[in-house]
Amino acid sequence: MSARTSDDRLAEIQAIFDGHFRERLRTALTPDVAASIEAQPLGPHDDRAARVVRAFARAPIAGKLVILSLGSDGPWGIGEIAIGAQGNVIPLVGTFSTHEEAARQIFIRRRDAFLSSLSDPATTSKA
Repeated sequence: MSARTSDDRLAEIQAIFDGHFRERLRTALTPDVAASIEAQPLGPHDDRAARVVRAFARAPIAGKLVILSLGSDGPWGIGEIAIGAQGNVIPLVGTFSTHEEAARQIFIRRRDAFLSSLSDPATTSKA
């Protein structure tokens, strides 16, 4: 049996923190809050919706979805940050006529990914 290291303890603490964080986000992400963010993805948000938006913004950079400008004033696209890819972004299929619609789609994708991760215990804290 190998000795436990400080990295092992840090990983345990991070797992506990992530579990608490995911539970708070699951509780905060009510249908009313989701509808509020979908209706106005760029804000302004009330306190409950702002907490959810901030939680999704906390996701690791790699894999995060971002809005891409495909012209001087639209259309807009969505890309996924992929460190090492050309420009560190992989453009996803689809275009949107407004910046707001692209932001709405990012929220929907993040929400759906988070909710599906709740049913998969092997999934790490990627929101």
